[in-house]
This record gives sequence, structure tokens and C-alpha cells, in this order.
Amino acid sequence: MTEAFTALESLSHRFPWPSQRPSVPAVPWVMDYGGRDLIRHLIAVRQPRVIVEIGAFMGGSVRQWLAMSPDIKVVAIDPWPQIEGPDPFWDSHPIGRLHTGQFREPDGLYLAFLATMWDHRNRVIHARGYGCDILPVLHAHGLRPDLIYIDADKRGEEISICDELFPEAIICGDDWLWCDGWCYPTQKPVADSARRRRRVLKTASNTWLIDDRPWTAAERMIWLRCLPQSFVRRFRAWMRARHGCDSSGNPVSPAKNGCDNSHQVNEA
Repeated sequence: MTEAFTALESLSHRFPWPSQRPSVPAVPWVMDYGGRDLIRHLIAVRQPRVIVEIGAFMGGSVRQWLAMSPDIKVVAIDPWPQIEGPDPFWDSHPIGRLHTGQFREPDGLYLAFLATMWDHRNRVIHARGYGCDILPVLHAHGLRPDLIYIDADKRGEEISICDELFPEAIICGDDWLWCDGWCYPTQKPVADSARRRRRVLKTASNTWLIDDRPWTAAERMIWLRCLPQSFVRRFRAWMRARHGCDSSGNPVSPAKNGCDNSHQVNEA
């Protein structure tokens, strides 16, 4: 753990918290689309000490990981981009509408994250940027996370980087059942990574996990409890695809190039 502590100290200087809490409201927005019990169970059983989350948003899942153990440290990666103009995602959600003015202020998302996670700042390092850019920085600082949770780019571009830089880490994430209107873009890179690592691919609703251990009875129960939600999500994706929309309800082109047929939405 000495190496991990040194790496975390170095990163905390690279990505420091401000000296004062931003004077904006906290936004305790949790977007959980199902199956995270699979990750919480893993954390409870194996007690990872260092977790990297790619796509931290308002820290909803980060707070879930922190609640599992007082010894956990999290590196939260997100670009926290500037929002400008109308946006179907923010404008269709009650919390998004409630904080629409705050989010569209300069650095609105970033400041909202800092305010929301302020009480956890001693256990969270916030690295502002895209996962593909930040992961090599973490590696260069000597960080070797136990677990990496990916909830960012739906195409899974960060997965191959994690395979290369952090082959010993357990990787998992969200968006298993997110559909772009034609296929499930996350599923192929996840399945490819599981094959490269020669590990077991576990899924429960929208959550996926590439594990170095076989399914346990407890994990099978989680999968079973998530089955109804999985069917609903697949059916909803199929219905939205029929109307030319992705899982978020945004209009898309009628066909996508490069989608593996085994992951097409018409199998739902």
C-alpha cells in the first residue's frame, strides 16, 4: 500500500481541490440504471482500496463505493463539459430542469460536482478530463487501481487502454443495455476485453463486470433479481430503436456502420 499512497499523494497535488467550497448548491443526482449490486457485492467481499471511476458526473456512484468501506479512495475522472443551449438529456430530467441555470453557468457541472462531493474531498481525487487522456497520467504517477468502473463513452474506448495499462485491475461499468438505435455499442469491447484477459464476463441489468473469479451463488441471485429490469430495458431499447431513437430518446440515423451483428438491438 506504500506505492498506492505515494501515487495518490502525487495525484492529489496534480489535481488539487480548491481551498474553499464553491458557493453553488450541491446536486445529489444518482443515475443508477440497474445492476450495481454486482459491484457493491464485489467491494464488500474483496475490499478494494483504490477505485478509479471514469464518468463521475455528480459523484452518485462514487458515494456508493465510498459507503462500502472507510478505507476506499476513489479517483473520479470526468470532463465536466460546458453545457450550452437546449439539450434533451438535461431538459428531460426533473433534476436537470431544476438545476438548468446552474449547470449552464461557466464550469457549472464541475463546480456542482465539487460542491456535492465536498465532504468527501479527503477520499476523492477529481481528475478533470477524458478517460483516454487521464488514464495514462494515472499510470505515469504510479497508480495501480484495484478496480476501474467505466460509465463514460458508450463505445468503450477506455477499455482497451485499461487492458494495456492496468491488466491486474478488475474492470466493470455501466451501459451494457444502452442502445444507439441500432446495436448495443458497449457489449463488443467488453466481450473482447474478457476474452483478452481470459476472465469471466458477468452482467446484471445495465451493469457489466470482467472478473477473475467464477460466478458465485450471491452473484447469481443478483442476476436473477435483475432479470425483470433487464427485459424491460431491452424492450424499451427495441421500441425506441423502432422509432429511430437511442436509449436516451435522442433521434439517430437509421443504420450504424461497424456494429457487430451479435449485439444488434433486434435480438432483444
